Amino acid sequence: MEEKNRCQGCIESVMVTEEVLRELVEQIEGDRTKMVSDAVYKKRVKICEDCSSLRYGTTCAHSGYLVHYQAKLKQECCPFPGRPKWGREE
Repeated sequence: MEEKNRCQGCIESVMVTEEVLRELVEQIEGDRTKMVSDAVYKKRVKICEDCSSLRYGTTCAHSGYLVHYQAKLKQECCPFPGRPKWGREE
């Protein structure tokens, strides 16, 4: 793997399956007050998927978070240095 595709502390064994991502998102869906709408979630995920900082199709190189999980939460924002690509929802 090329070094430029690696995030700090990551190795290929940290790749997360779609099934695990789905399970993680389902765990937080119990408290809708902490989550963004489906439309906001899809918009955030699309931004992350198009970002050059996405690693392994799941992980943000700047935060180490799984973007499909982070994008669900209202209090989260994009950690892109100097210019977040999406913000918190109130």
